[in-house]
Amino acid sequence: MRRQTRRRLTQNVSRFYLGLGVFFVVGFLFFGTSSFFFAEEAPVNETPINEAVRLSNGETVTLHASSYDTEAKTIRIRLSLDEAPGNTNDYLFRYVYKARPDSEKEVMVLYERNDQYVLELKDVPNDFDQLAVRIYGLNESQSIDALTLEERENGLLTSLYADRRTIEQANHSSSDEITFTRLFVGDEFAETERQLEKAQQSVEAQRQQIKRLDRDKEELEGELPYLSLDEQVEQENEIFDLGRKRDELTLELEKLEQSVQALEEKHDKLRVRLRELSI
Repeated sequence: MRRQTRRRLTQNVSRFYLGLGVFFVVGFLFFGTSSFFFAEEAPVNETPINEAVRLSNGETVTLHASSYDTEAKTIRIRLSLDEAPGNTNDYLFRYVYKARPDSEKEVMVLYERNDQYVLELKDVPNDFDQLAVRIYGLNESQSIDALTLEERENGLLTSLYADRRTIEQANHSSSDEITFTRLFVGDEFAETERQLEKAQQSVEAQRQQIKRLDRDKEELEGELPYLSLDEQVEQENEIFDLGRKRDELTLELEKLEQSVQALEEKHDKLRVRLRELSI
C-alpha cells in the first residue's frame, strides 16, 4: 500500500515538472517569435510646430500648421521662410510617401506673400502613414525634372514631415487670400503675446533682484559703525561691488523695458490688423 502511494506521488511530481517545462517552452516560443506575428509600430515622425528649422543654405523655415481633409484627401501646410538678404533662389516644393520615397509628387502653392506659404498636397490617401514635404532651392533657369540625382540632392534644403496618427483633421473648403492672411497674422499675434509675457516676467525678475541688492546694501551699510576699521574697509568694498552690480542690472532692466514697450506696440498693431481682417 505504501509502495503504491509513493509511486503516485512520484508520478504527480513528474507530471507537475513536465507541465511546468512545457509551459516555459511554449512561452519562450510565443514571445520569441511574436515579432513575426505582431508588427512593431513605427515611431511618430513629424516636424514640430512653430520651431525654426535650419535649411542647408543657412536660412530657416517654420512650420505653423498642417491639417488633413479626409473627404477631399488633401493636406494643407502653412509655413514661413526666413530668407537671407540677396537670396536669388526660387523655392520648389515636392512631397513623397514613406513607402515610396523615390516617387515625388507636385505640391500646389495656394498662397505666397512675404515669405509666407500655404501649400496643398492633393490625392493623399487615408492610409498615407507618413510623408515628407521636400523644399528645394533652385535658380530661375533650373528645372527640377531636368536635374541629375546629385543636383537634386545638392538643391534639397530640408524636408518637413507629417504623420497620419497625429496630424490635425480639418475641412479645406476655404481658400481665399483673406483667410490665409488672417491665419498668419493670428500666428504672429500669438507668438508676440508669448514673447511679451516672457519679457514682462524677465522685467519683474530683474526688478526683484535689484530690490534684493538694495536690501543687502542697506543692511551692510547699517553694520558699518559697529565694525573695526579693517572690517569697515572690507565691508565697504563689498558695498561697492553691490552698487556696481546694481548699476549693471539697472542698465539691463532699461533694455528689457524698451523691449517690452516695442512688443506691446507690435501686439496692439496686430490686434487691430486681426480686427480689420475679420470685418
